[in-house]
Amino acid sequence: MNYSDILKYVQAGDPNCSPEMLEDLARDKVDRIRLRVAENPGTPIEVLELLAADKNVDVRIAVGTNSSTPPNVRRNLAFDHDLNVRLGLAEDLQTPLELLNMLCHDTNPYVSCRAEQTKALVISPSAPINIDCLRIWRWATKDAERPGLRCA
Repeated sequence: MNYSDILKYVQAGDPNCSPEMLEDLARDKVDRIRLRVAENPGTPIEVLELLAADKNVDVRIAVGTNSSTPPNVRRNLAFDHDLNVRLGLAEDLQTPLELLNMLCHDTNPYVSCRAEQTKALVISPSAPINIDCLRIWRWATKDAERPGLRCA
C-alpha cells in the first residue's frame, strides 16, 4: 500500500467518517480498504449491502460480523458459496441464535460444528463474562497444535 492508500485505510476505519466517504472507499480497488469499511460499525446499511456482494471473501466475512449489518444481509451471507464466509458467521459470538441454528445444519461439517460450539458458548448459563478471550484462547491452542489451521 502506498501513502495515499494508508490514509484511505485510516479514514475507512474512523467511526466518524462521513457516509459519503465510506461509500466512496467501499468502491476502492484495494481489498484492505474495502475490508476496513466493512468492519466499521458506522458504515451505512446501503454500503454494507454493497460490500456483502464483494469479490473478496474477507470483506464479506467482515460485513457478516459487523454489528451494524441488518439481519437480512447476514442471513444471505449464511448461504454464501464460500465456506469461510459461513464459518466466519458461525464463529461470531454476535450472530443471532436463529442464524446459528441454521448454520448448525450447514452441509460443511466445520461450519456446523463451529456453529454448535458458538451456540453452546452463547447460551451457556456459566459462560464467562469475557467470552471473546475464551474463544481466542481456544484458537491459540488449536493453532499451536495444528499450524496449518486458519480461523476466520
